[in-house]
Formats: sequence, structure tokens, C-alpha cells
Amino acid sequence: MKFYSHLIDRKIMGVNIGVEMTIGEYLKFAPKVIQKNEFQRRKVKSAGKTYDLLRKDLLNGCIMPPIILAVTDRYGRELDDLVQLAIQTGPAYDGWEAVDAIVERAMADNELLILDGLQRSLTIEGISANREGEASPAFFDQVIRVEIYVGLSKTGILYRMLTLNTGQTPMSFRHQLEILYYDYIDNSDLPNGIIVLKEVEEKRARGAGRYKYTDIIDMFYAFSTGTPMPYDRQALVGELREMDFLERYSYRADADDMRTLLLMYNDFITRVDVLSSGWAYQPEDDAETIARPFGASVSSIFARPQPMSGFGAECKRLVSNGSYARLEDIGGVLPGLRFSRDPTVAFDQLLTILNEIAQRAKKIGDAQRAYFQFAMRALLLPGSDTYLDLSMCWLKAQTDYEMMYA
Repeated sequence: MKFYSHLIDRKIMGVNIGVEMTIGEYLKFAPKVIQKNEFQRRKVKSAGKTYDLLRKDLLNGCIMPPIILAVTDRYGRELDDLVQLAIQTGPAYDGWEAVDAIVERAMADNELLILDGLQRSLTIEGISANREGEASPAFFDQVIRVEIYVGLSKTGILYRMLTLNTGQTPMSFRHQLEILYYDYIDNSDLPNGIIVLKEVEEKRARGAGRYKYTDIIDMFYAFSTGTPMPYDRQALVGELREMDFLERYSYRADADDMRTLLLMYNDFITRVDVLSSGWAYQPEDDAETIARPFGASVSSIFARPQPMSGFGAECKRLVSNGSYARLEDIGGVLPGLRFSRDPTVAFDQLLTILNEIAQRAKKIGDAQRAYFQFAMRALLLPGSDTYLDLSMCWLKAQTDYEMMYA
């Protein structure tokens, strides 16, 4: 293995390291890197003929474009000081050996993320695993080039993933967020008994403080793009709102907006539950009984993607328009939430509004997401008539929603 190049990427404030290694050396860690991330894409079936051709070419000794990797957070922190010094020093930096040594340790520990070249990696792995033994010893000795990014923030990794995947089989922006943050939200690090449930656990997010990982991604996606609408999986990766997000999002090594959003939203639900004395839907108390209410408790209403994405999108809007200086400042006003009237009446009104939307909207989920953004705006916009009022914000949101969509 040979480290042959060190280039500073000032756009995303990281370093790109060029490495030459044999296919055999790459296979020592590549399969484990692929397997350990359950959100990574699998082999693209529609491109089967293309990758069949690649397999044949590899066996004949062809040269592939470099595979692009990034070092995970485990070694990212150790690399931060060295990378920042390299960026400040520029071409005269003489500490590359120390950086290379950490990268070698990351390889040995499989602490890498594939940014570009997953399908090529799967093809190589498939040749190696072929029971008929189609690969000769010369195949494993063949030299390939790998580029490894170090010192990137999650935003930097996201930027590179998006640009590297442009023009290929699209990996959706939402999918990339799932991958980047898969290991980032650790239940053991979350306060107040918050539990994040991932799909592989096959559990439902029932009860206070329990959230589905995919719903948290929806909330963060809404915050990132400024819209509560779900991602269209057929859209191109170059969609303008996603590129706008990358352009606007500055490099902040310590930023953790996803965690901040989750903790704030949990505080919001907890506050509402306490103020309503653990409200639960009682059909006999409702003048117009709803056959299938949106939710029957505070947690069952708000721990869903529609209100979560509405909250995320509106938080983005409130910070962008200067209503709050920072995302964290929104959390500072949540202790002031109040019911100006009977909480039961407020929730009955909310469920009635959501039921009416469900009966009239062509795309119910999208309509509910839009409504909840209006509701969060009515609730959290300083100076509004319904500011922090959990009784009146739902009616104000209904008026705004109908003006926009009626």
C-alpha cells in the first residue's frame, strides 16, 4: 500500500488522501465496511449488464476510477487537529506521516464510509466470493486507487456524497441523511429517557419519549430543506432545494442540529403532555365522534412524521427570517407554552381539523405536514396573536392553511 497524494479541499475543509493498494488489501476491510451500515444501498439490479461488463474487465486487468472513502467519526476527532493544522499551513505541512498512520488504523478497524464506488466494491467482492474461482492470484495483486477523505464534518461528507453521486443511479438526499446519522444518535447518550427506534428493531414508537429513527430523519430533512414535504424518491439528486441547503450550510465542526431538534421536540411534547395533564381522547366527550382520530394521546399525535416535519421546517424558517438568532433559542421559549382554554377542547378541535383535512385532501400526509407547519408558526412566531398558545394555534393554522390551499 502506498500513500501518494495529499490534497486540501477548502470547500469542505478536509483533506483528500490518495492511496494505491492491491485488490487483496482493499478486500481486507471493504466487505465489513459495506455490511456494517444497514442503510447503504445494495447492488443496483437495473445496471446488471453494466456491472457484468465491469466484472469481466476487472478480470482482464482494467483500471477503475478511484473509489472514494471517508474516515468515520471514531478517528475523525483524532484527526481534527492535524487536518486543521494542515489546512492552515498549506503545501509546507510536514505532518502527513502522522495522518497516514491514523488512516491505516482506521482501515484495520473498518472505520470507513464509502462515498462513491459502492457498486464497484460489490463487484470486486462478488468476484472474490465466486465459488467457481474465476479470480486468479493476479486479480488480487492488481493495484487500484482509493481516495480517502479525512477531517470532514458531516455536512462535508454529505456534500461530497451528493456531488459524487450526481449523474449516477441517484441516492436520495434523505437516504444520505439516514446513512450519515445512523450511528450518530446513540440511545445511551440521550437524556430524559428518549428512545430512538430503528427499523431493524421492528418495534413501534409507542409512549412518551419514543421516536422512530426514520421520523427523526424526516424532521431533520424538513429542517435542512425548509419544507415539510417528504422527499420524492424519483427526484434527481441535483434538485435545487437540496443544492440550496448545501450552499447555505456553513462548515461548523461542532454543529449538531439533528440532536438539537430531537431534544427540543421532545421538550415540546413533554411540556404539552404535562400542561394537558396527560390528555387522552375520549369519544364520548366529543360532540362529533371521529371514527379514526389522528391520535388518542399527546405522544400518539405528535410522535409522527407529519407534526415532526412541520416542526423541523418551521424551525428552519424562523431562524432563516431572523425571528430567532439560533435554533437553540427556539427551545428557550418552550417553557412558556400554555393552554388559554380547556386542553380537552383544544385537542378536540385539533383532531376535528385533521379529520377534515383527511377527508378533503388528495394527498393526506402532505396536507397534514403543511397544516402542522402553519400550526408551529402560529405557536412559535414571536409577536403573533397565538404565540405560545396551545389552545388557539390550531385554529389560526386552519385559517392559514385554508387560505393557502382552499
